[in-house]
Amino acid sequence: MSENKFYIPLRDPFDNKRGELFSRDIQWVFKGKVERLKLDTVIDTKCNNFLICNYLDMPDFKFREEIPLNKDIKNFCVKNNIKIIVCFSREVIKPEERINSDDWYWMFNGDFSEERVINFSFFDHAYTIGRFHHAGTIINNVEKTKKFSVVLGRLNNTSRVWWCVKLIHDNLHNHSDIIFGKIVSPLRKDYIRDFVNRYNIFKHDEYLLDTLEKNKNYIEQDTFIEKDMNIHRLYPRGLEWTIPDEVASTLINIVFETRPFDWGYGSLTEKMWKPIIAGMPFIWVSFRDTKSYLEKKGYKFHNFIDYSFDSIERDSKRYKAVYEEFKRLNAFSFEELQAMVDNEKHITEHNKKVFYNTDYDKRLMNVFSSIK
Repeated sequence: MSENKFYIPLRDPFDNKRGELFSRDIQWVFKGKVERLKLDTVIDTKCNNFLICNYLDMPDFKFREEIPLNKDIKNFCVKNNIKIIVCFSREVIKPEERINSDDWYWMFNGDFSEERVINFSFFDHAYTIGRFHHAGTIINNVEKTKKFSVVLGRLNNTSRVWWCVKLIHDNLHNHSDIIFGKIVSPLRKDYIRDFVNRYNIFKHDEYLLDTLEKNKNYIEQDTFIEKDMNIHRLYPRGLEWTIPDEVASTLINIVFETRPFDWGYGSLTEKMWKPIIAGMPFIWVSFRDTKSYLEKKGYKFHNFIDYSFDSIERDSKRYKAVYEEFKRLNAFSFEELQAMVDNEKHITEHNKKVFYNTDYDKRLMNVFSSIK
């Protein structure tokens, strides 16, 4: 098999019309094996050559929209058989059109079956394991003292706001067996009504709208799980991989994915991996069929949890179904829930081994090698 060689652009191939180029993650992933591409670079055409264009936070990216590649870079890549890979470090795209067989650059995320499209989440953040000394630590000997850790994170999408308000309405944010935390809400005085109307998340739930308005100040408080943490400090130091003892001391973790929508299929963040690292059962507010996606990777799931929420097609109904399963489990006493968790400890141990025994570099190389 020919060697893979990787390049990052010295100049944006889309002439700065795609958003902010972000090469840090790529440089970490390839551990110095990536070069900056200049138009006078000598290319070994016997290699599998890739130009990786990584963009930051581009949820509205549309495949094949009318933004041409820079002609010089395009011609150079065609001449030297360099395949252009367009990927995203913090967000994912949903192509609006089918991809023709003669297209010569690829998206990393997509739900198409054609060989030309890689249905693979490049930056699912599993690649950062080992990057920082405090990241990806197996949690041992943390005493279990509470039932649930509900860490909502930034309240910047509908599922998180709905859960936050529902927890307050049901007075579960002060429950003695539940850790409830979040990282700075973006809500403002003039924002709530617009947010509710725009996303229609409280339709027919007037009591929740009333709860939201009455508790806005509480909702805007910083988290009490990571008191010294803020969103701007998370990514530069890899602190998003830290698992606070407060979380590790709970029996079950509620995961709120960054992209809980169907179009985000296959794109997971560190949030989903952290309970696996900590050896904890978890339920999730995520895209549909997350369970089957993880099962294909070798992970197993618990018999005492009803995962039927995972197959619900409509996003809002799926989020609410997760909440109902959370309430069902919360109805058990701490001792009952702990017995169920302990009885299936072999599952969390299995999942931990799957995670740590995965060769992420090899997995990534296999994806590149599959591109013909």
